[in-house]
Amino acid sequence: MRNRLARVACMGGVAMAVGLVAGCSPFHTRAPASHVVVPGQFSQAPVTTVPATDLTRWWEAWHDPALVQAVDTALAASPDIRIARDRVREARAMHTVAKSALYPTVGATGNMMGGGMYWRNPSALPTSGDPGTDGHLAGIGASWEPDLFGGRHADVKAAKAGMQAEEEYFHGVQMVIAADAASDYLQAQGLQRQIALTDRSIGMLEQLRRYGQARFAAGQATAADVTGVDQKLSDLKARRPVLVARLDLVRRRLAVLSGQVPEGLSALAPPPAYYVPPAPAGQMPDTVLERRPDIRARRDQVDAALNRLKSAKTDLLPRFGLEFFGGDGRLRFDGIPGLSGTGGLIALTTYLPIFTANRIQARIHAASARLDAAVAGYDNSILHALAEVEDGYENRLSLDGRDTDLTRAQHQAEQVARDMMGLYAGGQRTFGDVLSARMTALDAQASVLSNQDARTTATIQLARALGGGWQQESVEVHK
Repeated sequence: MRNRLARVACMGGVAMAVGLVAGCSPFHTRAPASHVVVPGQFSQAPVTTVPATDLTRWWEAWHDPALVQAVDTALAASPDIRIARDRVREARAMHTVAKSALYPTVGATGNMMGGGMYWRNPSALPTSGDPGTDGHLAGIGASWEPDLFGGRHADVKAAKAGMQAEEEYFHGVQMVIAADAASDYLQAQGLQRQIALTDRSIGMLEQLRRYGQARFAAGQATAADVTGVDQKLSDLKARRPVLVARLDLVRRRLAVLSGQVPEGLSALAPPPAYYVPPAPAGQMPDTVLERRPDIRARRDQVDAALNRLKSAKTDLLPRFGLEFFGGDGRLRFDGIPGLSGTGGLIALTTYLPIFTANRIQARIHAASARLDAAVAGYDNSILHALAEVEDGYENRLSLDGRDTDLTRAQHQAEQVARDMMGLYAGGQRTFGDVLSARMTALDAQASVLSNQDARTTATIQLARALGGGWQQESVEVHK
């Protein structure tokens, strides 16, 4: 009766301890709510009723096979893609490690021994010769800790969320590589157009210079007029090597992005006529946030932090374990009957922390702080994503309007240059007026080209801000 009362008291003490820590049970743990209220639509996006633009492979909207090839090559061969893929492989392996803690661990042990012995009283041995020993021991051990309070399951969920976050990071790298490759390729085309415009301008000024020299020889122009043309020519010729160097830099950057040595990229074909696709239409904030890999990764990080907090809280609760060992052994001395036997041992273990100098509580507080930080990071990513899209739409639409004005100004400047040439031939304007009008027309053409490059860059940035440029099925990772 006394032993029974003692067992009951012990069980009651364990139940009381469990009750005291029940308030820290992981089953009552929730993640803090997000503070961001997602708007229903983007204020800077044009109002339209057309279906949402498919942004999976947005670079195909340029209808340029060479551009598609450049992006696909970078996606297939970029070292950054390989690094991100290996990080996914590592995260998947760690998820497997976490799951292994849910199952029993079984292992086999064995050893053999043997050797000689020196006896102080050899006459006591019933046999002669060199006494020796030999023996063996072999067995199987198993251990298992049932996850009664869900701590190990929470670790598995945290590892899975971490794996999913790495997969989203892999998607994000794809998105960045596609945008960088398209940007480098289209920037190279823009530089080719600027170089071609510079060459045409140089040819035009050289023709104007010959015309000025002829007029000067006829006494109808001054030396200053000819010198002014020479000065403009020198400026244009000095500009050309800089453009060529920038083009070479972009080509080398595109080569490295595609996993090639800087000198390995073949020469680029002459650029086609300028074209930029319309701004993506029909995009809504909720679908954009759901598509963007960085937001998805942040969400997975919140889930991982929440489950790590749950796991930390279970350290306050009792732990139970089962252990088993079964084996066979034999020990023999020469001349003495050997000892051998087979047996097994099974044990139930329990552990309840009583005093840890607040170590467990501190880990819980740290995990709780990491969860709050993860939610704050999630909110921060949402805010930045929304701002990037709004900025991208406004930038693209403002550049579209500017293109209309600059194109009109270019046509007007070219008309003024033609009119000024006729007035000069009629003696109503000076040669300096002709040169000034011609340079204004050339500057207007350069402004149009510059704005075209800006529109291209803005379109790429907008597609990236909207979360385009990656595919779900491409996350499959193989060794």
